Parts: sequence; structure tokens; C-alpha cells
Amino acid sequence: MNKVSVNLTNCFGIDKLEYEFDFSTKNVYSIYAKNGSMKTSFANTFQKIQQGKANEICDRIFEIPGNAIVKIDDEDIEKKDVFVIKSYEAEYESDISSLLIKGELKESLKEVLKSRDKLLKSLEKDSGLKIKRTSQGKTVYELEPTLLKDFSFSEQSILLNLEYLKSEKYEIEFSDIMYSTIFDTSVLKKIKSDEFQNGIDAFIKKVDEIYSSFDFLEKGKLTLPKLKEIRKTIEKDNFFVKGNNLNLNGGIVISDVNTLDSTLFEIETKVKALSELKDIEQLLSDAKGMLLKDVIETHTDIIPYLKISKLDDLRKILWLSYIAKNKVFFEELYAKYSKFSNLIDETTIEDTPWKKSLSIFKNRFTVPFDMEVTNLKGAVIGESVPQVEFSFEKNGNIKKIDRTRLDELDTLSQGEKRALYLLNIIFDLEKLKAEDKEVLLIVDDIADSFDYKNKYAIIEYLYELSNMNNIKMIILSHNFDFYRAVSSRLSILRQNRLEVMLTNNTINLHEEKYQKQPFVAWKKKLNKENIIALIPFVRNLIEYGVDKKKSGQDDFLFLTYLLHEKTPTDSIKFSDLKLIYKEYLGKDNFEADVNLSDSITGCLYNICDTLTENNNLLEDKILLSMSIRHKAEKIMLREISSSSSIFEWEDGKIKNRGNNTTFLNFVDNSDNQTKNLILGYKQIATEDNAKLMSEVSIMTSENIHLNSFMYEPLLDMDIQELLNLYQRIKTLLGE
Repeated sequence: MNKVSVNLTNCFGIDKLEYEFDFSTKNVYSIYAKNGSMKTSFANTFQKIQQGKANEICDRIFEIPGNAIVKIDDEDIEKKDVFVIKSYEAEYESDISSLLIKGELKESLKEVLKSRDKLLKSLEKDSGLKIKRTSQGKTVYELEPTLLKDFSFSEQSILLNLEYLKSEKYEIEFSDIMYSTIFDTSVLKKIKSDEFQNGIDAFIKKVDEIYSSFDFLEKGKLTLPKLKEIRKTIEKDNFFVKGNNLNLNGGIVISDVNTLDSTLFEIETKVKALSELKDIEQLLSDAKGMLLKDVIETHTDIIPYLKISKLDDLRKILWLSYIAKNKVFFEELYAKYSKFSNLIDETTIEDTPWKKSLSIFKNRFTVPFDMEVTNLKGAVIGESVPQVEFSFEKNGNIKKIDRTRLDELDTLSQGEKRALYLLNIIFDLEKLKAEDKEVLLIVDDIADSFDYKNKYAIIEYLYELSNMNNIKMIILSHNFDFYRAVSSRLSILRQNRLEVMLTNNTINLHEEKYQKQPFVAWKKKLNKENIIALIPFVRNLIEYGVDKKKSGQDDFLFLTYLLHEKTPTDSIKFSDLKLIYKEYLGKDNFEADVNLSDSITGCLYNICDTLTENNNLLEDKILLSMSIRHKAEKIMLREISSSSSIFEWEDGKIKNRGNNTTFLNFVDNSDNQTKNLILGYKQIATEDNAKLMSEVSIMTSENIHLNSFMYEPLLDMDIQELLNLYQRIKTLLGE
């Protein structure tokens, strides 16, 4: 798997995306995608491919059919080629069957399943039921579930019930009667009708009268069907040798099989001549009924078993008859399963890949429970879902509950629920590792909502996966911190670290520009834009270090003038920054086109006036945020200064009232100028203008200077949102 080309159209929230992932030199790509851009839609698209439901890919909101053309090395992707790990799926539970088996046990199971299939194929022929059939486009298993239901087995597998089937006896043999003939829905309806059941009663009464006419027959003990069974045994065991005779009551001596057949024929002829039999047969006039009629004509001894009270017995008799008929196949299966069962009994859960997967999880993640499988045998053969039991310990007491009960109690925290989900994901990933087949993993924000310990445990596990030759990964995240951490730990190549850009409804994946700290790149190239973008960063350095007062006052306060509207703001020039940058950055080599006598804010506004949606770099967003802040504060200062209103504000816990001069004096000395200006402005502004300033606060206040080292909020901000806000602020300012 060297190259994966992706061409998506109308795939959930993705209108258009085209990209080729090149795994020839590194197994991993990381993609930083802000919320709502493409991440979940990308994962959903590949999950549909994994499920074999690519035809369901669409734009769900606008009900437009989607198209996902994905090729691996120029071949169409198949569902086996991809595995999707979503951020969280509450109901997700791995089928851990294959993790419970290895080595000799696996080979023995193959032999068991081969013999089972051979027996089921024979039972299919005898019963008329299909092993599986298609109904409404879905595969329905018919034969084995029907057999299990007829015997009321709790273990849902013929393999787990072989011992019972081997030991169970049946009173009459009907191996040449098809189950499907008797228990067809329409035929069964006829059988259960009052008319048919009354006919059976009348027939049985007359048959009993026939039995009473023969001294050697007795109702309920020795009947025609029983005598037929005796005949089979006598012939099979070569009873009529050396003059052996069968003496029947009434002076009848049977000396050979032919004589016995004549006696049976005499009885059966009288039964078949009964008018009550003809009455029953007349009720079976349609096509399905004719099949049952044929059965009754050749097997009149089945009629008593067609009583409603005997139908359940008949179901079992039919299955046991088929098994007896296929004794060779059944005995072969029984022997192989017995050997396999003994191997399982000798196996401890500690020896299984499942336990290894559990250990991987427990060594990395913190959860309040232990786990064990309670139905190892059924789980290993894949005939029943592994039942996992959770053990909780408190003060030496251990409480065990299953997954269903655990969900009902809802006692796990969200983090613990996510950890349980992750455990099931690890089970599936360990199976993929063991299969050693190439697979593409789509990892969608798997570390979302985990604490730092578990988040970095996930990164370590992803690191291990990245070193597997058969696994290729595309890791998506909206969390820039996680994206940075996983890209670094997995040593993802520069060209494989991507970020999402949206242009004209088309999603473009670009190589991330600043793969270390953007400030390093800005320091190396001190042009106008980078000099201004560094202001919040340098201000933070001063805040966290020692203020050297190179500006003739507190340098921290001096740079604050460039982030808020103060009296000196517009008079600060590039020459004023040169000394400060030399002191705190060790750099003052401003580029030649930087005029040291130019105003910083004047240059800031000029740059922002030229920005478009194509200017989507971090520095562009910082400059726009700064410019929006300045112009918004200009508006509010202008309006408040010209207002004659009385303003109300709180200084600490003290409530105050005063005119605009008093209020603006409070604002000028406060720790949060923008916030307090907005509080005052809302008291005099129109509703629309007040809302506009709230947008300014939401989109710029935290992003500029509270912590410039964590610039994820600005990265997440759409440049178009900032441009729109900038234009609206300029309009209100009258520009």
C-alpha cells in the first residue's frame, strides 16, 4: 500500500476533496482540521466503505447522492482494506473470538467447522431447510437456528449441544419425511385447524379398533409403527437364522422377514382403507397440502404426531431421525469436537492473544475494573458472542457484572466509558496486527476528552502501530495540542503533516507551514507583518520574565498600548520596537522595507485592508484580531466620550455610578479594557451595535494576548469570519 488516492464528492459534509496520500516513505499522515471542517465526514465516508455500504454515502442534509472514489495503488479500495476508529461510539463492542484462540487450537477448530458444515449440508438435504437463504436482501440463517429452537437449547450452537443430541432417543423414525413439508406455514395452519384435528381424533379411534382386532397389538405399547421398528432391527441383526422364530400372540409364528412383511401389510392395508383417513386427505387439496397428503399416504403412522400436543415432539423426532440417518457424519463431528473441547479445557485465558491485548491496555490506561471471559468455549468457536464480565474491587470485596448491567448502572465516568471503548478498539487492532494484512487506519480524534496521562498513552500506542509494516494511518484531530504531540512523537514527515483549508466549498489539504513554533520563523524574517505579529509573543516573554524597561517605562505596559487603544498608541513607531526586540528576542535586523519612522498601527491597518480569504496564515489572523480590537475600542471610546449618560460599573465588588469621564478613567486603569468598554457601550448603544461588540469580544479578546503560546483558537478561526468582522467594524467606524 504505497499510494491512496481519494476523490470525494458530496460525502456527508464534504462537498469536494481530492488528495493522494503517499505512504512509500512513511506509514502515517496527520491532519489538523478544526471542528466542522471535514474530520467526521471523512471518517464516516471510510466507515461506510469498511461496512460495504458505499452506496449509502451522500449529503444527508440536502439528500444528494455522494461519490467516493478511493484507490489503493490504482486499485479500487475494498472493505477489508480499511478500518475506522471514531472518536467515540457508546455501543461499540469488539468480537474478541479470534483473540481467544491460537496454534493447535486454531487448527483443531478448522477441522471441527469442516465436519460441522458437512453434517449441516446433509441435514439441509433431508430437512428441506436451507443452511442460509436471502430474504429482502439480507442473509438469514435457517437450519441450525430452527434445530436449536426446537430443542429449546440455551447454547446457540449445534456444537455445544452434540452431547445431548448423541444421547437423546426417539420413539419412531421419520428420516425420509421432510421437515419443510410438515412445518410449512400454510400447511401448519391447516394441521392446526379444528377440522383437521377432529379428523385426527376420529382416525386414531378407528386405528385403535384395528389394533384391538389383532391379539399381538396393544394401543400405546405395541402399535404398527413400533412393529415396523422391530422389523428393521430383526433384519439388521439377522434374527431369522438357525430356525429362530418370532411368536406373536394369537398363535402367529413368524419365521422370516417376508412373513413379517405380510403381517405388517395386512395391518397397514386396513388402516389405509379407513374412511377417516380419506377425510383427512381431502382437507389437503392445494399444492402444499398435496405434499403432506403424499406423506400421510406412505406414512400413516405420522398422523398421531400431527396432533397439536404432539407437534413439538415431532420436530425433535424429525431432527433425531436425520441425525441417525447421517450417523457417520455425526460421529465424525462428535469425535473432532470432543478433541477440540479437551484442548479448550486445557487452555487458560492467560495464554490467549486476548489477555495480551488486555495487558497492553492495563499497562497504559487507568480504569476501575478488571475483565474476564465467562463463556470461553462458545466464544472460541464463534458460535456465541464472548461474554465479558467486569470485576470491581472495594475494601477487599469483589463485585462482578456483565456489560449490559454495567451500561444500565451508568456508573462509569465519561473518561472511563471512552477508555472501555478504546479497549475494544485495541482488541480489534491487535487482530489486525496478527492477520499481517495491509490495512488503512482512519483515526478520528481518538484522544478527545481523555486526560493527559491517557492521551499520551494513546500516542504511545499509535507510535507502536506506526512501526507495523502492514498498517498505514491517517490521524485526524481538531485538537492542535494532540495533533502537534502525535506528529512529533510519531516523527511524521513534514510533507505528511497537513492542515485543512476550505476554498469555494472545496476542501484542500496543505502541508502545515509552522511545524515547530511560528515565532522562530517570524524572528528569522522581521518584515512588517512578522514584527507586528510578534508583539503579543514578546509581551508574554516580558510578563513571564524580567522587565528591562528599554522603552523608558515598563516594556510590558508599552506593548499593551499596541494591543489596546491608549493615548500613546498611534505615536509608537517601528524604531521604538527595535530596542525591545533586541533585548528580548536577540534580534533587531528589521528588513530593508521597514521604515523605522512609520506608525505601527498605521502599518497594521494598511496590511489588514489588503488581506483576502487567501491570506490564511496565523500571522494574518493575529493582525486582523489586533486591528479589529483597536478599531472597536476607537468606536466605543468615541461614543462613550460624547455621551451624557450616567454609567454603571463594578470595581471589584463595589458598584459605581458616574459620568463618562469618571467611567473612562476607571476603564483606562482596569485590567481588562475591552471587556469594560463593552459593558459601558452596551448601556448607550443600539442592540445591533452592542451585539457586534460582543462578537469582537468573543473572537479576539482571548486570542491576542492572554497566552500567545497557545495559538490554537486563532488557528481554528476562519479567516473569512475575521475579514467579515473587520469590514463591519470599519463600516461602523465610518471608514
